[in-house]
Amino acid sequence: MKNNVIVATHHKTGTVWMATVFKAIAADLGVTYVDYGSQREHLEDGLKSPFILFNYDSDFRGHSDLLSRDDVRILHLIRDPRDVLISAMHYHCKSEESWLHEPVPGYNNVTYQRRLNAFATRYEQYVFEMENSTDSTLRDMQGWQYGRANCFEARYEELRQDAQMAYWTTIADFLGFDAAEQQVCRQRFWQYSLFGSLGRGHKHVRSGDVAQWKHEFTPELAAAFSRKFPRVLQALGYEPDERWVSDVRGPAVAARGPSGGLVSTLGRLASRPLERFKFVGRRA
Repeated sequence: MKNNVIVATHHKTGTVWMATVFKAIAADLGVTYVDYGSQREHLEDGLKSPFILFNYDSDFRGHSDLLSRDDVRILHLIRDPRDVLISAMHYHCKSEESWLHEPVPGYNNVTYQRRLNAFATRYEQYVFEMENSTDSTLRDMQGWQYGRANCFEARYEELRQDAQMAYWTTIADFLGFDAAEQQVCRQRFWQYSLFGSLGRGHKHVRSGDVAQWKHEFTPELAAAFSRKFPRVLQALGYEPDERWVSDVRGPAVAARGPSGGLVSTLGRLASRPLERFKFVGRRA
């Protein structure tokens, strides 16, 4: 490897996908793989060049000097915020990640997941997500310092549809992998991609498709998203303006119906405004 590599993602932008790919690449090439989240406190001890450093939320506070090192190339990955919302909501309804099952002080010790599943309509679930996890994710995505000369700004949509691996090869070349190493990169990318060897049915993947919002968003949800995040799509280059909202002709908002005793148990919470929960670490 000509450079050390840093991979920075955000929640629901292909984090598990990229972590799996780059961990396999590191093993194949015999280089150090470092998970930033788990080794943040002792990072200097683990960064033995050459290394691949993976950060699942792109937060480098306390170690931001890493991003400006002359021997580092960065891959930063974003995704259409509307699809981030959709993926996050569905994932959080079922995921076993520990933070989703920790009682939240001040809310009758209800967990994030139980609160999310208690809503009667999908619209309410999405609005709750917008007020909580997705709000944090999109703020982080917007807050990233774009324009670094040593950073390849990639989009999940381009990678997800890169069955010919042209985009991926461009990324591998930018990161500094030589010809033989790029062949390893292509093999691992194909192996762990939904259009490649991985295929459908992976336990972590609900859909993975791009532009899910076009058939999932309702006019009501599109308007709520636009109010909550009025300029995020333009800032990230996904829309030129807000006219997309008036073009949404999605399905009618469907009630999810009762969920056994869960809705009745938490029914008293439904009369409150959609809360902002305090929550921690998200990796997917």
